[in-house]
Amino acid sequence: MLREVHRIPPVTGQAASGGSVHDDGVTFRVRGGGRPIIATCIANAIEWYDFAVYGALASVLVAVLLRPGPGDGGLTAIFAVFATSFLARPVGALLVGMRADQVGRRRLLAATILLMAGATAAIGLLPPWSAVGVLAPMCLVVLRLVQGFASGGEISVSIAYLLESSPPRRWGYYGGWHTATIALGFTAGLTAAAVVSATLSTADLERWGWRIPFLVALPLGLAGLYIRLRLRETTPFEQAGRSADRSAATIQTAWREHAPAVWTGFALVSVLSGTFNIWFVFLPSHLVAEDIHDLPVALACAVAGLAAAAVAAPLLGLLSDRIGRRPLLVAGTSLLCLLAVPLYELVLQGSMLRLLVADLAIGILLGTLVISAHIAERFPVTVRASGIALTYGLATALIGGTAPVVASLLTEHGFSVCVPLYLLGLSAAGLTAALHSPPVVASGGT
Repeated sequence: MLREVHRIPPVTGQAASGGSVHDDGVTFRVRGGGRPIIATCIANAIEWYDFAVYGALASVLVAVLLRPGPGDGGLTAIFAVFATSFLARPVGALLVGMRADQVGRRRLLAATILLMAGATAAIGLLPPWSAVGVLAPMCLVVLRLVQGFASGGEISVSIAYLLESSPPRRWGYYGGWHTATIALGFTAGLTAAAVVSATLSTADLERWGWRIPFLVALPLGLAGLYIRLRLRETTPFEQAGRSADRSAATIQTAWREHAPAVWTGFALVSVLSGTFNIWFVFLPSHLVAEDIHDLPVALACAVAGLAAAAVAAPLLGLLSDRIGRRPLLVAGTSLLCLLAVPLYELVLQGSMLRLLVADLAIGILLGTLVISAHIAERFPVTVRASGIALTYGLATALIGGTAPVVASLLTEHGFSVCVPLYLLGLSAAGLTAALHSPPVVASGGT
Protein backbone atom coordinates (compact mmCIF):
# COMPACT_ATOMS: atom_id res chain seq x y z
CA MET A 1 0.00 0.00 0.00
CA LEU A 2 1.28 3.50 -0.74
CA ARG A 3 2.39 5.33 2.38
CA GLU A 4 2.60 8.82 0.93
CA VAL A 5 0.47 11.39 2.76
CA HIS A 6 -0.75 14.43 0.81
CA ARG A 7 -1.20 17.47 3.02
CA ILE A 8 -3.59 20.22 2.09
CA PRO A 9 -2.02 23.63 2.73
CA PRO A 10 -3.67 25.88 5.30
CA VAL A 11 -6.20 28.46 4.25
CA THR A 12 -5.72 32.08 5.25
CA GLY A 13 -8.20 34.89 5.12
CA GLN A 14 -11.83 34.69 4.04
CA ALA A 15 -11.40 32.37 1.13
CA ALA A 16 -15.03 31.58 0.62
CA SER A 17 -15.75 35.20 -0.14
CA GLY A 18 -12.63 36.06 -2.04
CA GLY A 19 -9.82 35.88 0.53
CA SER A 20 -6.36 34.41 0.23
CA VAL A 21 -5.75 30.69 0.01
CA HIS A 22 -2.92 28.40 -1.06
CA ASP A 23 -2.40 25.83 -3.80
CA ASP A 24 0.88 24.05 -4.50
CA GLY A 25 2.59 26.39 -2.06
CA VAL A 26 1.45 29.72 -3.57
CA THR A 27 -0.92 32.27 -2.10
CA PHE A 28 -3.70 33.53 -4.29
CA ARG A 29 -7.16 35.03 -4.29
CA VAL A 30 -10.33 33.01 -4.75
CA ARG A 31 -12.41 34.90 -7.28
CA GLY A 32 -16.04 35.10 -8.13
CA GLY A 33 -17.85 33.72 -5.08
CA GLY A 34 -20.21 31.03 -6.27
CA ARG A 35 -19.76 31.83 -9.96
CA PRO A 36 -17.12 29.12 -10.58
CA ILE A 37 -19.50 26.48 -9.22
CA ILE A 38 -22.30 27.57 -11.55
CA ALA A 39 -20.03 28.15 -14.54
CA THR A 40 -18.25 24.81 -14.35
CA CYS A 41 -21.13 22.66 -13.20
CA ILE A 42 -23.79 23.77 -15.69
CA ALA A 43 -22.02 22.03 -18.58
CA ASN A 44 -21.56 18.93 -16.45
CA ALA A 45 -25.29 18.98 -15.80
CA ILE A 46 -26.02 19.35 -19.54
CA GLU A 47 -23.79 16.37 -20.31
CA TRP A 48 -25.59 14.07 -17.89
CA TYR A 49 -28.96 15.57 -18.78
CA ASP A 50 -28.29 14.40 -22.33
CA PHE A 51 -27.30 10.92 -21.17
CA ALA A 52 -30.45 10.61 -19.06
CA VAL A 53 -32.79 11.77 -21.80
CA TYR A 54 -31.11 9.48 -24.31
CA GLY A 55 -31.36 6.47 -22.01
CA ALA A 56 -34.90 7.16 -20.82
CA LEU A 57 -36.22 7.67 -24.35
CA ALA A 58 -34.14 4.87 -25.89
CA SER A 59 -37.21 2.82 -26.79
CA VAL A 60 -38.71 5.87 -28.54
CA LEU A 61 -35.49 6.55 -30.45
CA VAL A 62 -35.56 2.95 -31.66
CA ALA A 63 -39.04 3.49 -33.10
CA VAL A 64 -38.22 6.85 -34.70
CA LEU A 65 -34.61 6.73 -35.90
CA LEU A 66 -33.95 3.06 -36.69
CA ARG A 67 -35.27 0.82 -39.43
CA PRO A 68 -38.50 -0.90 -38.34
CA GLY A 69 -38.12 -4.64 -37.88
CA PRO A 70 -38.81 -7.60 -35.61
CA GLY A 71 -36.68 -8.59 -32.65
CA ASP A 72 -35.18 -6.86 -29.63
CA GLY A 73 -31.93 -5.72 -31.23
CA GLY A 74 -33.06 -2.10 -31.58
CA LEU A 75 -32.41 -1.23 -27.94
CA THR A 76 -28.92 -2.71 -28.11
CA ALA A 77 -28.28 -0.72 -31.30
CA ILE A 78 -29.39 2.53 -29.64
CA PHE A 79 -27.10 1.88 -26.68
CA ALA A 80 -24.30 1.04 -29.13
CA VAL A 81 -24.78 4.50 -30.66
CA PHE A 82 -24.70 5.86 -27.10
CA ALA A 83 -21.33 4.16 -26.66
CA THR A 84 -19.90 5.75 -29.83
CA SER A 85 -19.83 9.13 -28.11
CA PHE A 86 -17.38 7.64 -25.65
CA LEU A 87 -15.00 6.77 -28.48
CA ALA A 88 -14.47 10.48 -29.06
CA ARG A 89 -14.47 11.28 -25.36
CA PRO A 90 -10.85 10.32 -24.57
CA VAL A 91 -9.68 12.19 -27.68
CA GLY A 92 -11.42 15.34 -26.48
CA ALA A 93 -10.23 14.80 -22.92
CA LEU A 94 -6.59 14.35 -23.88
CA LEU A 95 -6.41 17.15 -26.46
CA VAL A 96 -8.39 19.72 -24.49
CA GLY A 97 -6.85 18.74 -21.15
CA MET A 98 -3.31 19.10 -22.48
CA ARG A 99 -4.18 22.41 -24.11
CA ALA A 100 -5.72 23.66 -20.85
CA ASP A 101 -2.41 23.02 -19.07
CA GLN A 102 -0.62 25.02 -21.76
CA VAL A 103 -2.85 28.06 -22.40
CA GLY A 104 -5.23 28.13 -19.44
CA ARG A 105 -8.58 26.77 -18.31
CA ARG A 106 -11.01 29.59 -19.08
CA ARG A 107 -10.17 29.84 -22.80
CA LEU A 108 -11.52 26.35 -23.42
CA LEU A 109 -14.60 26.43 -21.21
CA ALA A 110 -16.68 28.46 -23.67
CA ALA A 111 -15.93 26.20 -26.64
CA THR A 112 -16.78 22.96 -24.86
CA ILE A 113 -20.15 24.11 -23.55
CA LEU A 114 -21.16 25.39 -26.99
CA LEU A 115 -20.30 22.08 -28.64
CA MET A 116 -22.03 20.03 -25.96
CA ALA A 117 -25.26 22.00 -25.89
CA GLY A 118 -25.36 22.39 -29.67
CA ALA A 119 -24.89 18.68 -30.35
CA THR A 120 -27.54 17.69 -27.81
CA ALA A 121 -30.07 20.16 -29.20
CA ALA A 122 -29.32 19.05 -32.77
CA ILE A 123 -30.41 15.51 -31.90
CA GLY A 124 -33.86 16.98 -31.29
CA LEU A 125 -33.89 18.23 -34.89
CA LEU A 126 -33.06 14.91 -36.55
CA PRO A 127 -35.50 13.67 -39.22
CA PRO A 128 -37.01 10.21 -38.69
CA TRP A 129 -36.05 7.03 -40.55
CA SER A 130 -39.30 7.24 -42.49
CA ALA A 131 -38.13 10.53 -44.04
CA VAL A 132 -34.41 10.04 -44.72
CA GLY A 133 -33.72 6.37 -44.10
CA VAL A 134 -30.23 5.41 -43.01
CA LEU A 135 -29.18 9.07 -42.77
CA ALA A 136 -31.13 9.34 -39.51
CA PRO A 137 -28.95 6.94 -37.48
CA MET A 138 -25.82 8.15 -39.30
CA CYS A 139 -26.49 11.74 -38.23
CA LEU A 140 -27.20 10.52 -34.72
CA VAL A 141 -23.79 8.84 -34.59
CA VAL A 142 -22.04 12.02 -35.81
CA LEU A 143 -23.78 14.17 -33.20
CA ARG A 144 -22.96 11.68 -30.45
CA LEU A 145 -19.29 11.82 -31.51
CA VAL A 146 -19.28 15.64 -31.36
CA GLN A 147 -20.97 15.55 -27.98
CA GLY A 148 -18.48 12.98 -26.73
CA PHE A 149 -15.47 15.00 -27.88
CA ALA A 150 -16.78 18.13 -26.18
CA SER A 151 -17.81 16.44 -22.94
CA GLY A 152 -14.49 14.61 -22.74
CA GLY A 153 -12.62 17.89 -22.88
CA GLU A 154 -15.13 19.61 -20.63
CA ILE A 155 -14.73 17.45 -17.56
CA SER A 156 -10.96 17.79 -17.20
CA VAL A 157 -11.00 21.56 -17.65
CA SER A 158 -14.07 22.18 -15.49
CA ILE A 159 -12.81 20.13 -12.53
CA ALA A 160 -9.41 21.84 -12.69
CA TYR A 161 -11.00 25.29 -12.90
CA LEU A 162 -13.56 24.63 -10.16
CA LEU A 163 -11.08 23.34 -7.60
CA GLU A 164 -8.34 25.83 -8.41
CA SER A 165 -10.93 28.58 -7.86
CA SER A 166 -11.87 27.12 -4.46
CA PRO A 167 -10.20 27.03 -1.02
CA PRO A 168 -7.92 23.95 -1.02
CA ARG A 169 -9.15 22.75 2.37
CA ARG A 170 -12.69 22.62 0.97
CA TRP A 171 -11.94 20.81 -2.27
CA GLY A 172 -14.05 17.86 -1.13
CA TYR A 173 -17.08 20.10 -0.70
CA TYR A 174 -16.66 21.93 -3.99
CA GLY A 175 -15.75 18.73 -5.82
CA GLY A 176 -18.93 17.26 -4.34
CA TRP A 177 -20.91 19.87 -6.23
CA HIS A 178 -19.38 18.61 -9.46
CA THR A 179 -20.59 15.12 -8.59
CA ALA A 180 -23.93 16.53 -7.48
CA THR A 181 -24.50 18.11 -10.88
CA ILE A 182 -24.11 14.68 -12.45
CA ALA A 183 -27.10 13.67 -10.35
CA LEU A 184 -28.92 16.96 -10.96
CA GLY A 185 -28.37 16.70 -14.70
CA PHE A 186 -29.61 13.13 -14.68
CA THR A 187 -32.57 14.18 -12.54
CA ALA A 188 -33.48 16.98 -14.93
CA GLY A 189 -33.16 14.67 -17.93
CA LEU A 190 -35.23 11.88 -16.41
CA THR A 191 -37.84 14.40 -15.23
CA ALA A 192 -38.12 15.88 -18.72
CA ALA A 193 -38.47 12.41 -20.23
CA ALA A 194 -41.00 11.40 -17.58
CA VAL A 195 -43.12 14.51 -18.20
CA VAL A 196 -43.35 14.05 -21.96
CA SER A 197 -43.92 10.31 -21.55
CA ALA A 198 -46.71 10.79 -19.03
CA THR A 199 -48.49 13.67 -20.76
CA LEU A 200 -48.35 12.61 -24.41
CA SER A 201 -49.79 9.65 -26.22
CA THR A 202 -47.37 7.15 -27.72
CA ALA A 203 -48.13 8.48 -31.19
CA ASP A 204 -47.47 12.11 -30.24
CA LEU A 205 -44.36 11.14 -28.28
CA GLU A 206 -42.88 9.40 -31.31
CA ARG A 207 -44.06 12.10 -33.74
CA TRP A 208 -42.69 15.19 -31.99
CA GLY A 209 -42.70 14.97 -28.19
CA TRP A 210 -39.34 13.19 -27.85
CA ARG A 211 -37.61 16.21 -29.41
CA ILE A 212 -38.50 18.63 -26.60
CA PRO A 213 -36.09 17.35 -23.91
CA PHE A 214 -33.15 17.47 -26.34
CA LEU A 215 -33.95 21.00 -27.52
CA VAL A 216 -34.03 22.30 -23.94
CA ALA A 217 -30.23 21.85 -23.81
CA LEU A 218 -29.70 24.87 -26.09
CA PRO A 219 -30.97 27.65 -23.77
CA LEU A 220 -29.19 25.97 -20.86
CA GLY A 221 -25.96 26.01 -22.83
CA LEU A 222 -26.35 29.66 -23.80
CA ALA A 223 -26.87 30.60 -20.16
CA GLY A 224 -23.72 28.70 -19.23
CA LEU A 225 -21.79 30.37 -22.05
CA TYR A 226 -22.78 33.83 -20.78
CA ILE A 227 -21.45 33.00 -17.32
CA ARG A 228 -18.24 31.44 -18.61
CA LEU A 229 -17.36 34.41 -20.80
CA ARG A 230 -17.14 36.48 -17.60
CA LEU A 231 -14.69 34.18 -15.82
CA ARG A 232 -11.03 34.94 -15.13
CA GLU A 233 -8.12 32.53 -15.22
CA THR A 234 -7.32 30.66 -12.00
CA THR A 235 -4.53 32.11 -9.87
CA PRO A 236 -2.67 28.79 -9.38
CA PHE A 237 -2.36 28.39 -13.14
CA GLU A 238 -1.22 31.99 -13.60
CA GLN A 239 1.43 31.75 -10.88
CA ALA A 240 2.61 28.28 -11.89
CA GLY A 241 3.15 29.56 -15.42
CA ARG A 242 5.68 32.10 -14.19
CA SER A 243 8.11 29.40 -13.11
CA ALA A 244 7.26 26.52 -15.46
CA ASP A 245 7.50 25.84 -19.16
CA ARG A 246 3.84 25.48 -20.15
CA SER A 247 4.72 23.83 -23.44
CA ALA A 248 6.15 20.93 -21.41
CA ALA A 249 2.71 20.14 -19.98
CA THR A 250 1.75 17.05 -21.93
CA ILE A 251 -0.20 13.86 -21.49
CA GLN A 252 3.08 11.95 -21.61
CA THR A 253 4.38 13.98 -18.67
CA ALA A 254 1.28 13.27 -16.61
CA TRP A 255 1.50 9.56 -17.43
CA ARG A 256 5.24 9.21 -16.92
CA GLU A 257 5.44 11.06 -13.61
CA HIS A 258 2.06 10.18 -12.09
CA ALA A 259 1.11 6.72 -13.38
CA PRO A 260 -0.15 5.42 -9.98
CA ALA A 261 -2.53 8.36 -9.74
CA VAL A 262 -3.79 7.65 -13.25
CA TRP A 263 -4.48 3.98 -12.55
CA THR A 264 -6.20 4.46 -9.19
CA GLY A 265 -8.22 7.34 -10.63
CA PHE A 266 -9.20 5.18 -13.61
CA ALA A 267 -10.58 2.47 -11.32
CA LEU A 268 -12.54 4.92 -9.16
CA VAL A 269 -14.04 6.81 -12.10
CA SER A 270 -15.00 3.45 -13.60
CA VAL A 271 -17.09 2.67 -10.52
CA LEU A 272 -18.90 6.00 -10.68
CA SER A 273 -19.41 6.11 -14.45
CA GLY A 274 -20.22 2.43 -14.91
CA THR A 275 -22.69 2.28 -12.03
CA PHE A 276 -24.38 5.51 -13.07
CA ASN A 277 -24.81 4.41 -16.66
CA ILE A 278 -26.09 0.94 -15.85
CA TRP A 279 -28.37 1.99 -13.02
CA PHE A 280 -29.78 5.22 -14.39
CA VAL A 281 -29.37 4.90 -18.18
CA PHE A 282 -29.84 1.20 -18.93
CA LEU A 283 -32.06 0.06 -16.07
CA PRO A 284 -35.14 2.31 -16.58
CA SER A 285 -35.47 1.24 -20.22
CA HIS A 286 -34.80 -2.39 -19.29
CA LEU A 287 -37.53 -2.38 -16.64
CA VAL A 288 -39.97 -1.00 -19.20
CA ALA A 289 -38.90 -3.45 -21.93
CA GLU A 290 -39.40 -6.39 -19.55
CA ASP A 291 -42.82 -5.06 -18.41
CA ILE A 292 -41.59 -4.92 -14.81
CA HIS A 293 -42.54 -1.24 -14.43
CA ASP A 294 -44.00 1.38 -16.72
CA LEU A 295 -41.76 4.27 -17.78
CA PRO A 296 -43.14 6.99 -15.43
CA VAL A 297 -42.63 4.74 -12.37
CA ALA A 298 -39.12 3.71 -13.40
CA LEU A 299 -38.13 7.31 -14.06
CA ALA A 300 -39.73 8.67 -10.89
CA CYS A 301 -37.77 6.23 -8.71
CA ALA A 302 -34.57 7.01 -10.60
CA VAL A 303 -35.15 10.73 -10.05
CA ALA A 304 -35.49 10.11 -6.31
CA GLY A 305 -32.22 8.18 -6.26
CA LEU A 306 -30.42 10.90 -8.16
CA ALA A 307 -31.80 13.56 -5.86
CA ALA A 308 -30.34 11.60 -2.95
CA ALA A 309 -26.96 11.57 -4.71
CA ALA A 310 -27.15 15.32 -5.35
CA VAL A 311 -27.73 15.99 -1.65
CA ALA A 312 -25.20 13.44 -0.41
CA ALA A 313 -22.26 14.41 -2.64
CA PRO A 314 -21.53 17.93 -1.27
CA LEU A 315 -22.24 16.88 2.32
CA LEU A 316 -20.00 13.83 2.13
CA GLY A 317 -17.41 15.92 0.28
CA LEU A 318 -17.44 18.32 3.22
CA LEU A 319 -16.95 15.35 5.54
CA SER A 320 -13.98 14.23 3.44
CA ASP A 321 -12.39 17.64 4.03
CA ARG A 322 -12.35 16.75 7.72
CA ILE A 323 -11.52 13.03 7.78
CA GLY A 324 -9.83 12.54 4.39
CA ARG A 325 -10.92 11.12 1.04
CA ARG A 326 -9.81 7.52 1.52
CA PRO A 327 -12.18 6.56 4.38
CA LEU A 328 -15.19 7.58 2.30
CA LEU A 329 -13.87 5.95 -0.87
CA VAL A 330 -13.21 2.70 0.98
CA ALA A 331 -16.61 2.78 2.70
CA GLY A 332 -18.51 3.56 -0.51
CA THR A 333 -16.83 0.97 -2.69
CA SER A 334 -17.07 -1.66 0.07
CA LEU A 335 -20.82 -1.13 0.43
CA LEU A 336 -21.25 -1.24 -3.35
CA CYS A 337 -19.45 -4.60 -3.35
CA LEU A 338 -21.82 -5.91 -0.69
CA LEU A 339 -25.04 -4.47 -2.10
CA ALA A 340 -24.67 -4.49 -5.91
CA VAL A 341 -26.18 -7.95 -6.39
CA PRO A 342 -29.00 -7.81 -3.78
CA LEU A 343 -30.10 -4.31 -4.84
CA TYR A 344 -30.19 -5.30 -8.51
CA GLU A 345 -32.26 -8.36 -7.68
CA LEU A 346 -34.55 -6.13 -5.62
CA VAL A 347 -35.48 -3.89 -8.54
CA LEU A 348 -36.50 -6.88 -10.66
CA GLN A 349 -39.22 -7.97 -8.22
CA GLY A 350 -41.85 -5.57 -9.57
CA SER A 351 -42.41 -3.57 -6.38
CA MET A 352 -42.27 0.20 -6.73
CA LEU A 353 -41.26 0.56 -3.07
CA ARG A 354 -38.34 -1.84 -3.51
CA LEU A 355 -37.25 -0.05 -6.66
CA LEU A 356 -37.35 3.26 -4.79
CA VAL A 357 -35.30 1.89 -1.88
CA ALA A 358 -32.69 0.46 -4.25
CA ASP A 359 -32.40 3.69 -6.23
CA LEU A 360 -32.04 5.76 -3.05
CA ALA A 361 -29.34 3.43 -1.74
CA ILE A 362 -27.34 3.56 -4.97
CA GLY A 363 -27.65 7.35 -5.11
CA ILE A 364 -26.30 7.81 -1.59
CA LEU A 365 -23.48 5.31 -2.13
CA LEU A 366 -22.38 7.11 -5.30
CA GLY A 367 -22.30 10.31 -3.26
CA THR A 368 -19.50 8.80 -1.16
CA LEU A 369 -17.19 8.67 -4.18
CA VAL A 370 -15.39 11.98 -3.68
CA ILE A 371 -13.27 11.42 -6.76
CA SER A 372 -13.13 14.97 -8.18
CA ALA A 373 -11.09 16.27 -5.24
CA HIS A 374 -9.23 13.00 -4.80
CA ILE A 375 -7.98 12.88 -8.39
CA ALA A 376 -7.22 16.61 -8.67
CA GLU A 377 -5.09 16.45 -5.53
CA ARG A 378 -2.94 13.72 -7.02
CA PHE A 379 -1.64 15.97 -9.82
CA PRO A 380 0.30 19.27 -9.63
CA VAL A 381 -1.24 22.33 -11.25
CA THR A 382 1.12 22.13 -14.26
CA VAL A 383 -0.38 18.83 -15.45
CA ARG A 384 -3.63 18.75 -13.48
CA ALA A 385 -6.02 19.03 -16.43
CA SER A 386 -3.97 16.47 -18.37
CA GLY A 387 -4.03 14.05 -15.45
CA ILE A 388 -7.77 14.42 -14.96
CA ALA A 389 -8.22 13.95 -18.70
CA LEU A 390 -6.32 10.67 -18.62
CA THR A 391 -8.31 9.21 -15.74
CA TYR A 392 -11.77 10.41 -16.72
CA GLY A 393 -11.30 10.10 -20.47
CA LEU A 394 -10.10 6.51 -20.44
CA ALA A 395 -12.47 5.30 -17.72
CA THR A 396 -15.60 6.80 -19.24
CA ALA A 397 -14.65 5.56 -22.71
CA LEU A 398 -13.71 2.00 -21.80
CA ILE A 399 -16.10 1.40 -18.89
CA GLY A 400 -18.78 4.08 -18.56
CA GLY A 401 -19.73 4.34 -22.21
CA THR A 402 -19.80 0.62 -22.83
CA ALA A 403 -21.61 -0.30 -19.60
CA PRO A 404 -25.18 0.04 -20.98
CA VAL A 405 -24.19 -1.94 -24.08
CA VAL A 406 -22.63 -4.69 -21.97
CA ALA A 407 -25.72 -4.82 -19.76
CA SER A 408 -28.05 -4.88 -22.77
CA LEU A 409 -26.09 -7.64 -24.53
CA LEU A 410 -25.92 -9.77 -21.39
CA THR A 411 -29.66 -9.41 -20.87
CA GLU A 412 -30.50 -10.01 -24.52
CA HIS A 413 -28.55 -13.29 -24.54
CA GLY A 414 -30.01 -14.63 -21.31
CA PHE A 415 -27.19 -13.67 -18.95
CA SER A 416 -28.98 -10.92 -17.00
CA VAL A 417 -27.62 -12.39 -13.76
CA CYS A 418 -24.18 -11.22 -14.88
CA VAL A 419 -25.16 -7.53 -14.91
CA PRO A 420 -24.97 -7.08 -11.11
CA LEU A 421 -21.82 -9.22 -11.10
CA TYR A 422 -20.32 -6.73 -13.55
CA LEU A 423 -21.17 -3.94 -11.10
CA LEU A 424 -19.60 -6.00 -8.33
CA GLY A 425 -16.40 -6.34 -10.36
CA LEU A 426 -16.20 -2.58 -10.94
CA SER A 427 -16.76 -1.92 -7.24
CA ALA A 428 -14.08 -4.43 -6.24
CA ALA A 429 -11.57 -2.76 -8.56
CA GLY A 430 -12.53 0.62 -7.09
CA LEU A 431 -12.09 -0.69 -3.54
CA THR A 432 -8.62 -1.96 -4.42
CA ALA A 433 -7.73 1.46 -5.85
CA ALA A 434 -9.08 3.25 -2.78
CA LEU A 435 -7.02 1.05 -0.46
CA HIS A 436 -3.89 1.80 -2.48
CA SER A 437 -4.47 5.56 -2.62
CA PRO A 438 -2.47 7.84 -0.30
CA PRO A 439 -4.53 9.56 2.39
CA VAL A 440 -5.12 13.28 2.11
CA VAL A 441 -5.17 15.14 5.41
CA ALA A 442 -5.31 18.76 6.49
CA SER A 443 -2.07 20.52 7.32
CA GLY A 444 -1.07 19.47 10.73
CA GLY A 445 -2.91 16.19 10.52
CA THR A 446 -1.41 12.77 10.70
